[in-house]
Amino acid sequence: MEIPQTHYAESGDLLIAYQVFGSGPDDVLLNGGPASNVETVWSLPEAVQLFERLGRFARVIIFDRRDTGISDPFRDDLTLEAHVADALAVMDAVGTDRPVLVGSTEGARSMAALAAMHPGRAAGLIALAPTVRGSASESPDIAERLVDDIARQDWPDRIVGFYAPEWSEDPVRRDRISRYIRTIATPRQARRLLALSLSSDISEVLPLVQARTLVVWPRDCLLPEEGAREFAEMIPGAAYRKVPGAAVFTYAFEIEILADLIEEFVTGTAPSPPTNRVLATVLFTDLVGSTERAAELGDASWSGLLERHHAASREAVESHGGQMVKTLGDGVLATFTGPAQAVRCAQQIIAAARSEDLELRSGVHTGEVEVGPDDISGLAVHLAARIMGLAGAGEILVSRTVRDLVVGSELRFADYGKHDLEGIEEPWHLYALE
Repeated sequence: MEIPQTHYAESGDLLIAYQVFGSGPDDVLLNGGPASNVETVWSLPEAVQLFERLGRFARVIIFDRRDTGISDPFRDDLTLEAHVADALAVMDAVGTDRPVLVGSTEGARSMAALAAMHPGRAAGLIALAPTVRGSASESPDIAERLVDDIARQDWPDRIVGFYAPEWSEDPVRRDRISRYIRTIATPRQARRLLALSLSSDISEVLPLVQARTLVVWPRDCLLPEEGAREFAEMIPGAAYRKVPGAAVFTYAFEIEILADLIEEFVTGTAPSPPTNRVLATVLFTDLVGSTERAAELGDASWSGLLERHHAASREAVESHGGQMVKTLGDGVLATFTGPAQAVRCAQQIIAAARSEDLELRSGVHTGEVEVGPDDISGLAVHLAARIMGLAGAGEILVSRTVRDLVVGSELRFADYGKHDLEGIEEPWHLYALE
C-alpha cells in the first residue's frame, strides 16, 4: 500500500497533521491511541495490514493530536476539549460530515466526548480498551508504574510490556514499537499526555452519546475489565465484545479480528435519526444590584448602559465560539460546545461589566439540552440557572461536570461545597473559579 501524503488542518493556532487513504461510501476517523505519528506508523507492518483492510470498504482518516507526532507542539496543559477540537479541525479539512469514530484507551475518551458534544458529526463510535476515567483511580499501582517509567530515559522500551505485552517477548516487534514510540512524543510530551490520561473523567458525558457504539475489550488485558464494562453500560444501547489478546495498543490487537469488527460495524451503520438533543455547556449571567443602579441612573441612562452590556456580552460569546440564545433582562443565556470556552467567556463578560462599574455573577453547567427554534430547554438549563443563583458578585460557579471536563487546563477551582438546588432531589457539588 502506498503511503499517502501528509496534510495539515488548522486547529486554532496549531497545525494538526493528517492523512487520508482508502475508498468507500463511509468515512472512518481513526485515533490510534494517546499519541501517534502519521509518518512513522507505516513502519509497523501490523498498522499497514489494518490500514489496507479498512481502506477496502471506507475512506480512512488518521491524524496526530496536538503535541504528538508531527503536529504542532503545545506548551500549555492538554484537555479532552482540545483533542476534540483537533479532531473536528481534521474532519472539516477533509470534508467529512459524519465519520465512524475509532479510538483506543485515552483516545476513546476524546472520541466519545466528540460524539457527545457534536452528535451530528458522529455516525458511530468504536472504543478499543476504553475506561471511563484515568487509571489513577482505576488502577493506582499501574498508574504509578507508568509515571515512573516515563521519568526514565528508556521509557519506550519499558511501557511496551503494558501497551503490547505479547510483543514484549518478541525482540523484533519490541524494537520496532519502541522506535515508533520515540517518534510520537518526547518524555515531556508523554508526561503531559499521561497527566491527562490519569486525570480525565467522562462519566457525566457518556450517557449523552447518541451514536451507535461498540466497545471492544482484549480478554487478557492488564487493566481491570470493569472499566470497559462501565464505559459500555453508560452509553445507551452500546454493544460489548471481547476479543483475544492482552494489548491495548491498536496495532497490537489481532488485526484480522479487529478489522472484521470494524468492517461489520461500519458497513452495517444506518443513518441516525435526526435529533434536537445535544450536549452543550450552558452559561447564565446576571447583574448584581441592578435595581438599585437603575434607580440611581434613571431610565434613559440605565437603558443605554444595559444596551452596552448586552453588546459586550454578545461580543464575548461570539469571540469564544458560543451562541447567544437570548438576553434575560440584565443577563444573558448562551451555549458553548466546550466548558472551558464558557468559563473564559464569563471572565470576559465580568471584566467588561466592571469597566462600566457593574458587578456580575454567572453559572456554568454541561449537560443535555433540547434545542428549539429560538430557545433551549432541559435539566441542564435549569441547573445552570440555579447554580448562577448561588453565585455572589464577581463569582463564576460551575458544576462538578464542568470542573471534571476542564481538568488539565489552566483553570483552577475552589470547592464551593454541596448545595440544594430548587427542583433537584439530591445536593450538587459546586466549584468557584479561583
